[in-house]
Amino acid sequence: MAEADPHFIDRHNSMLAMREGPDWTLPTPPRPGCRVTPLIEAADMFPTLEHLVLDATSSVWLSFRVFDPETATRSDRAIELGLLDWASLIHHAVARGVEVRILLADFEPVLADFLHAGSWHTFRRIRDIAESLPKASRQRLQLIVIQHEGEIGWCWRQLLRPFLRSRIRKVVEQLLRRGNNDDGGFDTRPGLWRHLAWERDKPTAWKPGPPPRLWPATYHQKFVVVDGRKAIIGGLDLDERRWDDRRHRQRANQTWHDMSALIEGPAAEDAARHFGRLWNRELPRYRDIVDEWTGPCGRQLMLDPLTDIPLVPPVPEVGGGTATVQLVRTLSRRSDSPFAIGPRHGIRELKAAHRSVIRSARRLLYIEAQFFRSQKAADWIEEALEANPALEVIILIANVPEEIAFEGQGDNLAHRHGEHLQARALGRLLRRAGPQRIGLFTLAKHERVKPDERKFEQTRGTAFGSGVIHIHSKLLIADDDVCLLSSANINGRSFEWDTELGFLWQERGDAIAEFRRRLWWQLFGGSLPDQLDLEGWRDVARFNSSVEPHHRKGFVVPYQLGRARRFARPYWFVPDDLV
Repeated sequence: MAEADPHFIDRHNSMLAMREGPDWTLPTPPRPGCRVTPLIEAADMFPTLEHLVLDATSSVWLSFRVFDPETATRSDRAIELGLLDWASLIHHAVARGVEVRILLADFEPVLADFLHAGSWHTFRRIRDIAESLPKASRQRLQLIVIQHEGEIGWCWRQLLRPFLRSRIRKVVEQLLRRGNNDDGGFDTRPGLWRHLAWERDKPTAWKPGPPPRLWPATYHQKFVVVDGRKAIIGGLDLDERRWDDRRHRQRANQTWHDMSALIEGPAAEDAARHFGRLWNRELPRYRDIVDEWTGPCGRQLMLDPLTDIPLVPPVPEVGGGTATVQLVRTLSRRSDSPFAIGPRHGIRELKAAHRSVIRSARRLLYIEAQFFRSQKAADWIEEALEANPALEVIILIANVPEEIAFEGQGDNLAHRHGEHLQARALGRLLRRAGPQRIGLFTLAKHERVKPDERKFEQTRGTAFGSGVIHIHSKLLIADDDVCLLSSANINGRSFEWDTELGFLWQERGDAIAEFRRRLWWQLFGGSLPDQLDLEGWRDVARFNSSVEPHHRKGFVVPYQLGRARRFARPYWFVPDDLV
């Protein structure tokens, strides 16, 4: 495929919001000769990734938002070798000479201290693995836990000073009262250390201090590169919460529908260079941030060994596959404005890729999304529907954010504003296109609400008499001709702020159609008719919503837009790009 193919992104349509600089600011070209293997659910992805690590000969580079080394392995090969979790799998890889680097997202220490603690718990586990290795091998295991460079400006930090002071004191005092903490307590919250009074290396009280730096954006990408030649890219992080299979028999708050894909060929080499650039750029920032946290209290974190990655220029070559693949990214930068509420917009290839795929659809546009909050994306769909009278749009979307349904965050104003944006975007599409041309659907389990799921009934964690299946996938397919699979949600945060990665995939023949049919076959419980259009989806969803759950034809039910509207509230002070 040529770069001029309208499905792909070039320097003219990439929505770049920064001045062109080095080559890395421009889109990578579409790479022919690739192989793409879609991986539906963690039950596909986790074992595939384990096999790649077991077969690695030189390097395994992992970049996740969430990565837990205590996650159980699932492949027969790993289990037969006695490698029962990812900690032992990593130890095994490093011990036999493979370099393992992990680029892990960090989170806001004050406003999201529990997520911050999760990242630094992983840091401690990786350090434990390193200490168990021979000294000569430790150089091959490296980890960066990195805050996104986008920060809230100095003026806003001063205005928020009373609130932040109160928040830090509350978090610190709660942790002191709890004493023993399963998540590591203060040991896994280095971002709070400078706000503590210490006595003999133990925290004793909250200590007033300057307003903390605030990081509203994050590294949201999820990808792995093995030996620089194979990559897994998509929406799945790696921990027990993400584990599920196509039967979705777990309790509602443990279900997870998601997907990634294995890419082999030249596009995987682009993913390796992307990892290397990010690693080298963030390494000095990582040291500076940790020094800022630890210096005032005299504590230390053992970060080394840490080394730069030599970047190898791309070598023009074509692999043996039949797919053409182009990596697409979101990368924002720090804003120097004292009134910044987030990062400065930069590389927006994923936003451009969504626009490209949506506008290319002529007959069927299929979307899976955790969130659909972008009014721009709704505009693009409206334009496509108006330009193509035969076009039908099927959107499969999470019935409710998991934070609201399962984690007790229904009073969070940002979540309510996000639901307002989604209800407005989807409601507008339904009003203007009508149910004959656009359908909204979600997933629910095959069994009635269990006693331990009843607490989720009031928080929208159940639908039509059964627990919901949490949808986390980020997928677009237009006319079985082009596919976009990524870590990016359809919202301002993923389009503008967070670091994201995905890929556009085009292939002659019916490879994308086969992927869609296999996906739908799973969603409809193996009862897929030969032809299934929007009307067919609507008929099955209505049937499933009206019968006992165990009589359903798969998991598809109508999306409950009315419940979302009743929960939603707009708040002028919540930035749309935050949610």
